[in-house]
Amino acid sequence: MSADPYVSVRLADDASSGFASIVQQFLQQQLAESSKRRTRASRMRGRLGLSATDYETSVTVDFRGDEIIVSDGSNESLDASIAGPYLSLTKLLQGRSNPLIEHLRKNLRVSSRLGNLFFPLRVHRLMKLTPEANH
Repeated sequence: MSADPYVSVRLADDASSGFASIVQQFLQQQLAESSKRRTRASRMRGRLGLSATDYETSVTVDFRGDEIIVSDGSNESLDASIAGPYLSLTKLLQGRSNPLIEHLRKNLRVSSRLGNLFFPLRVHRLMKLTPEANH
């Protein structure tokens, strides 16, 4: 059996928004609670933009394997983006909603690069709540 991977979640040096801090804290908490999530996160590569349209603020979450970096703004060369009201984004981050379903309901706008089409769903699998504890 392989060792439990360590995945750090940190703010970029210039990240100062409350939104970036919240995203970083949600991710850090989710990974701390589950070795399955840490393993899943360690296999992810890509950049996800999250935009809270009602507050006109956005962050980029950069999955790099052993590290996840949250920065302010929507950086270029995103693999996927999710935009919508702040409350809808926090439900998504808490694992209480599905990006595809919220997109179909028109609560969120979800887009992906063709080369990484399922990236938003992979992030969802990382964050979603599980009925049993996966430690």
